[in-house]
Amino acid sequence: MAQGTIKPKQTYDKDADVLYVRFVNDQEPTYVENVDDIMLLEIGWFSGLPKGFRILGPKYHKIDAIQMAVITRIKKQVRKLMEQKRKAIKEQEPIFTNIFDKLPSIFESVR
Repeated sequence: MAQGTIKPKQTYDKDADVLYVRFVNDQEPTYVENVDDIMLLEIGWFSGLPKGFRILGPKYHKIDAIQMAVITRIKKQVRKLMEQKRKAIKEQEPIFTNIFDKLPSIFESVR
């Protein structure tokens, strides 16, 4: 997906009073982590990337009154998760470079 083309999808469950927001439209399974008492961040099971979030009880908590605080906390958590992912990728890069450098000798052993 090209940069800037993400269109979040939202659904609201009136009976449960839960707002669901998805950043991506893929089928990767997710798990959730609590941000606080009313916010859950959805994270891709395999990719470890943020996939969306849930707001518990937006009507009950009068979410309009605390909307900016909610947005700030969600952005902070998403950025934290992305930074952790970037760090993990950077730490793995030398390992893969080393493996790729050794591939010719690995293939040579098959001949």
